[in-house]
Amino acid sequence: MADFVFADDYQLEEGKTRAFYETFLKALVHKNNNLLGVIQGFSSLVLYNDDISADVRESTDQMHEASKSGSDLNKVVLQAGGCSTTSQEMIDLSNLLVFWKGKCQDICTASNVSLQFNAEEGLPKVRGDASQLSDILVCMINNAAESAKNFPNGTVALDLFPPGKASPGNNVDLFIRNTSADLEESAIKNYFVPFESSKGNDHFGLGLTTAAVICGDLGIRLGLRASEGTMTAWLSIPAAG
Repeated sequence: MADFVFADDYQLEEGKTRAFYETFLKALVHKNNNLLGVIQGFSSLVLYNDDISADVRESTDQMHEASKSGSDLNKVVLQAGGCSTTSQEMIDLSNLLVFWKGKCQDICTASNVSLQFNAEEGLPKVRGDASQLSDILVCMINNAAESAKNFPNGTVALDLFPPGKASPGNNVDLFIRNTSADLEESAIKNYFVPFESSKGNDHFGLGLTTAAVICGDLGIRLGLRASEGTMTAWLSIPAAG
């Protein structure tokens, strides 16, 4: 059975220069958003003109949509760059499970794949940021559903286990499994690389990078394994106390 490939390299260092690069990246994104806002505004004005030719309308519409995609990319870049605010707190997972299950179901339904959701009893509180933990889950479920939909009868399954049930140590283990092709270790490592995507140009290639960086900030260990037609993502979340 293949071993897990862990995203340990994406834990950002708390060095003296990290704050500088966070500020630099935020400022760069802000400047880009200003430019994109101007493009969106003027292209919208052009599109309101009913007298423009079909060719001009098509080109302007492409410009407008591209600027919107650029703005969306800027938001993801800040997360992947470790610029999002992290607040360590005690999280009662039972308060998140209904939201998580509904979100997972919506994503899987949109991809026309089935979902199995299992959260065992006895889950302790964990340390982290509830909003960012949910962001990680959405990234991973989106990735799983988009992969599973490429296979007949594709499925996604999520399991949450209390400490000691699936692995030793004081961690809550969250596993996400989906139908997948078997992959070499080098291919799995490449999934974590920024802007690398096997899903085409309509994807930024930052989903797993973002998940890995947030996990590193929250002290969560993220691993991937592809074996016997199944991709498994493993989130080892530190329990509080």
